[in-house]
Amino acid sequence: MIGSRGFPGQRAGIERVLESICPRLVASGKARVRVWCPTWLDYAGNTYRGVELKRANGLRTKYGDTFTRSLRATLGELVSDSDIVHYHAIGSAPLALLPRLFRKRVVLTVHALDWQRSKWSGAGKLYLRFAEWASVRVPHLTLAVSQELKDDLEQRHGRAVSYIANGAEPRSQAPVDDIAQFGLGRRDFLLFVGRLVPEKGVHLLIEAFRRLPTDLDLRLAIAGPAWYESDYDQRLHELAGEDDRVVFLGEADDERLAELYSNCQVFVLPSDVEGMSLSMLDALAYGSAIVTSSIPPNANLVGDAGVVFDAGDVDALEAALLAVVSDDQQAEKLRARALARAGGEFDWDRITDQWLDAYEGVLDR
Repeated sequence: MIGSRGFPGQRAGIERVLESICPRLVASGKARVRVWCPTWLDYAGNTYRGVELKRANGLRTKYGDTFTRSLRATLGELVSDSDIVHYHAIGSAPLALLPRLFRKRVVLTVHALDWQRSKWSGAGKLYLRFAEWASVRVPHLTLAVSQELKDDLEQRHGRAVSYIANGAEPRSQAPVDDIAQFGLGRRDFLLFVGRLVPEKGVHLLIEAFRRLPTDLDLRLAIAGPAWYESDYDQRLHELAGEDDRVVFLGEADDERLAELYSNCQVFVLPSDVEGMSLSMLDALAYGSAIVTSSIPPNANLVGDAGVVFDAGDVDALEAALLAVVSDDQQAEKLRARALARAGGEFDWDRITDQWLDAYEGVLDR
């Protein structure tokens, strides 16, 4: 597995996917798995739950980190015993030509159309468009994490792409404990979980929240890292102003996230760009009431378990939030539907079988 920050303990989307599925692949008895990680990973061992961990250096910069680590990992795999090299994210797609030249099978998963993200412009966006082109032409098999991504890639590139969803781990409800120090209690706050980048729409959420009637006695909890987006992080704090109802929690660990998801009044995902949101999958697994934007990856993922508003429309977001927080019966219906949805299509054991079938198909070619 190449193209991630590795695991354990990394909260970003690709890393959480690998942390869920790689040990399951090993436990199936049908695969040995090696994940390439950065040298700065804060984990001393060389294995994790049966998964081998290898390390590679990269340029610790906003734009070059993942690609340079992926290049070093690729070079390491050219003379290894691996049968399949599986890349994650389109940025590493051009590298997939190298293991093919060494007669290895190559799989690539498209987690999102990265050139749409706001941090990329100019040469970076141009490269990622080329990388997207390569992602459906160089590998033996291209996977997409949502039906929308699959359909879009096939329509624009005329190449077959397979769809395998991400999954949701079964979750247990957690009582209010740690989060009480931030003034958060049972069903008295809205929740956002994710990276603090413009395409996630957190600025829209803060604006809509501050329009809600103050007699609702709600707070807004924002959990997620800014990483390289310090300007955007500063903008969010400026939007919140002196309103102490807006609470910035930074990157939260699993225990804190369990409390947040279990006790929030509404989980909100107002993003403009997604592949398949793992934070929303967690919200489904915890049985959270959900409000999300109308972009197809979000609307199709939440199904009937949430309220959808027109993406980018702060008035529509305000109305959607008000509709849920002012109707307890509606919120409870959404929570029940969320739990039912998470336990079906998005079961990790079922998805592991799909990955194994995909690998066997590639090897049989």
